[in-house]
Amino acid sequence: MAGAGIGLFRSAGLKKRERLLSEMIGLFENMAVQIRYRALPLQDLFNLYNNNEFILMVNNQMQISRNVRTAWKDAVCAFPEFDDGDKELLISVGGLLGNSDTDGQVAMLEMNKNLLGARLKEASENLVKKGAMYRSVGFLSGLALAVIVI
Repeated sequence: MAGAGIGLFRSAGLKKRERLLSEMIGLFENMAVQIRYRALPLQDLFNLYNNNEFILMVNNQMQISRNVRTAWKDAVCAFPEFDDGDKELLISVGGLLGNSDTDGQVAMLEMNKNLLGARLKEASENLVKKGAMYRSVGFLSGLALAVIVI
């Protein structure tokens, strides 16, 4: 049972990464629209997305650090499902938000949305390939251990 549980846990991590990346793409699209048409300050912009797990983490981190860029970086690092490439890309976005005019920010969000789209495609492929492998190996290793014990 433990082997199967570990396999399911690892597979669930892949699924969560795919979901988080998909949510980040939607977030970037929405943020670009809000920046373009409403020109909101970052804190007001983040307050619009209280149902987004990542933005909730950013807002929580802002209570601690009072710095948007540090809070963004800490929020990215708080999700172990993101791989190193995801983290590098997302941290760079946080470092650039609010540093240019509205057109520059919108262009930066659009570019990074496209880069995240490629990472999402990779995450989806990994979910299909590695998810089944993790579940199978977990189940079979648990079964092998049970046979050895018996």
